[in-house]
Amino acid sequence: MKPFLIWLVIAIVVFGGIGGGYHVTLAGNPRKVLVAVDSSFQMKSAWPRVPGLLDSLDNQRYSAYSLATEKQVIHSWEPALSLDSVVPYAPANFSKLTGPDKFPEINAAQHKYFITTNSSAVSNDEFKGWEIIRLAP
Repeated sequence: MKPFLIWLVIAIVVFGGIGGGYHVTLAGNPRKVLVAVDSSFQMKSAWPRVPGLLDSLDNQRYSAYSLATEKQVIHSWEPALSLDSVVPYAPANFSKLTGPDKFPEINAAQHKYFITTNSSAVSNDEFKGWEIIRLAP
């Protein structure tokens, strides 16, 4: 019985130390997730569904989130997504998400989502490396 207790204590200490170290490492270096939302006129009909979708995207542990529209960065790396008082306006222009003058958060992100209803203007070549979430209008 004594060898079993010694083995059990060693196993608990080793696996507890590995798990604790992994937790500390992940908490100190969270995965960066960028979510971009199309805030053009075409999103007006789907806009009430966007906050619920953002809530479902920001429930991952060890992640920091940045939220942007095609016009501006709403917030940089935070533990949750917050849309605040953004309202859809103006036509869509995706150059700040895909062009040479894109937001710096895009290069830092390890995973990128783009939420839109505009399926014709969004090409897979422009948004290579992005996960595109298309909402029905």
